[in-house]
Amino acid sequence: MILTSGVVFTVACLGVVSAQLTFVDNKVVTYPPYVAVKRGAYIVELEHSKAGPSTAAYAASFNSISDVWVSSQFSTLFNGLAVSTSDSISVEQLASVQGVKRVWPVRYHRLPYRMSTANITYPYLHQPTGVSRALHELGLNGKGIKVGIVDTGVDYTHPELGNCWKTTDCPWQYGADFIGDKFDSSSPNPIIIPNATPMDCDGHGTHVAGILSGQGPNVYGVAPGATYGMYRVFSCPVNGNVASTDDIILRGIEAAYQDGHDIISLSLGGGSWPEDPISVACSKLVKKGVVVVAANGNDGANGLYTAGTPAVGHGVIAVGSVDNWNITGAIAEFTTPQGSRSVLLSTPGSDRYPFIFEADVPVVAPMDRNGSALGCAGYAVSLSGKIAVIQRGVCSFAQKAAAAQTAGAIGVVIYNNMAGTLSPSVDGTVTVPVVAISQADGLAVVADIATGPSTVKAPNKLVGTFPASTGGQMSLFSSYGPSPELVIEPLLSAPGGNIWSTYPQRLGSYASLSGTSMATPYVSGTVALLKQARPELSVKEIRSVLANSAKPLRDVATGQMIHPYWSGSGLVNVYDAIKSRAMINPPELSINETTWGPVPGFDQLQALGSVRWAQRSVTIVNTDRNKGMDVWLESSVADSLSMYSVDGNIGVAPRTWPASSASVPPNTLPQIAATDSHVYVAAGQSKNITVIVVAPPGLRELEKWFYGGYLNFTLKWDQESTASNLFVPYAGYNGDYRAADVLSTPSSGLPALTDSNQVAIADVSKLVVSANNTALLLYRLDVPSRVVSATLVDAGGNTVGYLPFGYNEYNARNLPKGDNPLSGATVSDLVFTDKGSAHAIKVPAGKYHVHLAALRPLGDANNSKDYQTWDSDQYSIA
Repeated sequence: MILTSGVVFTVACLGVVSAQLTFVDNKVVTYPPYVAVKRGAYIVELEHSKAGPSTAAYAASFNSISDVWVSSQFSTLFNGLAVSTSDSISVEQLASVQGVKRVWPVRYHRLPYRMSTANITYPYLHQPTGVSRALHELGLNGKGIKVGIVDTGVDYTHPELGNCWKTTDCPWQYGADFIGDKFDSSSPNPIIIPNATPMDCDGHGTHVAGILSGQGPNVYGVAPGATYGMYRVFSCPVNGNVASTDDIILRGIEAAYQDGHDIISLSLGGGSWPEDPISVACSKLVKKGVVVVAANGNDGANGLYTAGTPAVGHGVIAVGSVDNWNITGAIAEFTTPQGSRSVLLSTPGSDRYPFIFEADVPVVAPMDRNGSALGCAGYAVSLSGKIAVIQRGVCSFAQKAAAAQTAGAIGVVIYNNMAGTLSPSVDGTVTVPVVAISQADGLAVVADIATGPSTVKAPNKLVGTFPASTGGQMSLFSSYGPSPELVIEPLLSAPGGNIWSTYPQRLGSYASLSGTSMATPYVSGTVALLKQARPELSVKEIRSVLANSAKPLRDVATGQMIHPYWSGSGLVNVYDAIKSRAMINPPELSINETTWGPVPGFDQLQALGSVRWAQRSVTIVNTDRNKGMDVWLESSVADSLSMYSVDGNIGVAPRTWPASSASVPPNTLPQIAATDSHVYVAAGQSKNITVIVVAPPGLRELEKWFYGGYLNFTLKWDQESTASNLFVPYAGYNGDYRAADVLSTPSSGLPALTDSNQVAIADVSKLVVSANNTALLLYRLDVPSRVVSATLVDAGGNTVGYLPFGYNEYNARNLPKGDNPLSGATVSDLVFTDKGSAHAIKVPAGKYHVHLAALRPLGDANNSKDYQTWDSDQYSIA
């Protein structure tokens, strides 16, 4: 086993066989090695035919095969089966069964990280989003609308969530548990024993439920009058992991559909392609008239292409996060010779050990054995019966807490070493409560403690509210789009940073969490209000009305509009959506292909000469049956984004242009032209206009900029003095996206052949590979690639086979701060003759080289010209 940049590469031979290389196994999907899959478990997608066998008939056929067991059947949203096999069955055998369309390994899913802080309390939370006006001015509450939540379950006994389950007038009329309390993703065969009800043992689902359905007085949901169902598909926390699998999630989604929900809310995600089984199921839901709302993801620190599935599914409403305007959360009261100080606490590092101290407890800020406040070296003094205040840095939160615990501490408070909030996750070895506080609070508390004996108490349910300096701005953790096909993701954004909501009573009743997981139920609630007010709207119309009515956000540093790849259309405003009497279709203009040359027919663009441009048709719909309207079109430019430096090398976080609000050359900004900047649309009618989007010619294509902005439609109805505004975001790539490189630039030193320690081999010609001397192929994908293959080529130019881990589909971009910073394959004396890595052959001694091929964006997998390739120098196999 070789551990490489967080990715484990092992040569998993199911048997060395003698076989000729064939490339006919196109039905088998092979994920990259960093994707955790369940051994011997597959999703089998079946061909759809009205005249063909039923799903049940296919299930019976598979069950008749020795060492194959069907665990689930899907016929409504995803036409297929979930099967388990013994090691004697290869994925190729499953794919060879007549009627099989594709075979997907079953992936493990883990809930995204949840940053701590909190939210403002009602009513402030609901004012900027129009929810307050919808609830009080319009008298809406979601009554008559059914919302299904697929999550970790719910503490339905919580007094603010109804304290009921499927009784008369109870908000919880639907739901089931599909996983139980014993599921452990680290086990080769996790135990699934569903409970009678979907009681939450984690907290995530209960928090989500409060955002949607909270009855007050501490948490007021967006749609407290709706009817709800909870479909538990995630495990209890095991070693810090809350996990599930593809098939369990699919069962939950299908059950929610069968129960007749109007809206399905999914605060979960993973991957980045709309073709995976969960995304496909969600897209089918949309076609069947169900609104699907999904979290865009929490990988904003890794920049572009971090939107997850099923958010990128076709027709799904993907949701980004903005920070709340105030922070509400649990507080601790420190008493020192300097007086009393109330300090906001993070969510505990472990749900098992809440930071609750009803009476005053001694608190100290100890120095470790190295005389440091960091607490990494352990303590020479006893901390028995005390709470230790420790600085963040150098070692992990768990190491700090364990050291204090060993010295006798009964609790740990870690203060940040920089501005901002943090969540101190700890492992099972820590059995004392651990929380975090801000840098400013920590420094002040430590200074106060230094003046004399001090105490702290943190009574249960003691909360405080503080202003948030980042309120209304995009949350830094919120993932960026676009999708691999350059579709704008998210569609819009909602409050998700610093959200105070319900929590399981045994875990403290209330908690403050952050994530697009929190923004998702907020938008699901706004959809419930919109459907209650305007039941005639279709799913497609709901997407358009919500997106059109959202308010674009500004970058406080540059004054420019936030790029749509981060915020979508902007901050949701459900009141304006309800009151809207028009819509613009499509709700976003995703530019993935452009034309090079002069723009014909637009005099104002002729002076630009040859440029990259795209033409789109926009339909303005007047839904007012009694009045016509005048419409004026203007446009606003957003920040352009790039992951690359001026020399073309990738960075960690996106940089923006303009870098400031100073004067900016016009040719570095995108330009918009339209056939009509003013039109009149009669009552109940629609009108099409043609929009030309010109990529900024003044930005170097080497730097791979993504431009964007907003079309601003001002609408004024007959005999009315006031006007309203609707927005449509646009975005694209400043270059030929089909020709874009997906592999990192040569100056990065990748791709490369390295030794087992990831040290590049200086002279590959001297490399001799054998069973006892293997090497690595390492590469980095700067852009998602649907197909990447690494093959072994002999001295005569003949392809011998795939390297171990040498064929992968639906590859995400490698994330510098994620679990997949690099991709790779093993270079050994074995290759596989199939894409599914089921049949290995030993390579004869001789001269060989590695051929790496990555499919470019929008490319045809069967066209070799659509691949970016790299070839290693020749080496020997003994």
